[in-house]
Amino acid sequence: MRRHQLQLRTLRLLLIAAFAVPFTYFGAQIAAAPFFPDYSPFTVSASDLGSSRSTLPAILNIGAILTGVLGTLGSVGLALALPKIATTTTLSWLLAACMASIGLAAAWAGLHPLPSSQHDPGALGAGMFAAPFVSALVAWKVKLLRPLHVPLLLNLAAFGACAWVLSGVAGIDLSAYGGLAQKVLALVCFAPPSAIAFFSFKLIGDGHGDA
Repeated sequence: MRRHQLQLRTLRLLLIAAFAVPFTYFGAQIAAAPFFPDYSPFTVSASDLGSSRSTLPAILNIGAILTGVLGTLGSVGLALALPKIATTTTLSWLLAACMASIGLAAAWAGLHPLPSSQHDPGALGAGMFAAPFVSALVAWKVKLLRPLHVPLLLNLAAFGACAWVLSGVAGIDLSAYGGLAQKVLALVCFAPPSAIAFFSFKLIGDGHGDA
């Protein structure tokens, strides 16, 4: 019985880590903003806040690394928790991979701040852009996640709007609004797996699954 309780407690802590990812990511930006000369949320990106242009870039970079740690731990929680609420193992691991990608990309950026030529995580962060789609598919396949159906569909629409803007097709001046567009894109990629982690935390705590 004690072993069962320990496993449940560990699993729920891992899900809390997944849930905390977007809060840590954006919290680091809020904390770092006062140390960036002439900061504007419309033009300054997260990467800028951790660059040599900041008077205290360590705040953002440490936050990015912490986001990476939470994302990596959270990916384990999603991989273990989702099968317990009737998700297929394949979908569970796909979403876990997306969360791991978010975490690894954030940590990489924090460890290689601008103006480093290695700042871009490249393929390491590819799963971040798949997260909105995989999250919507997971929610659609799991009856217990039905409350997330509409929000995640709206989130897909927001992802499409971000792609439209950032690709330049919308004709919006990215030099004036690029920082804001980056923040919105991060939100629509980070929030879906975080929301699923939150619901999984509640469902497992309510006795669903056999943790």
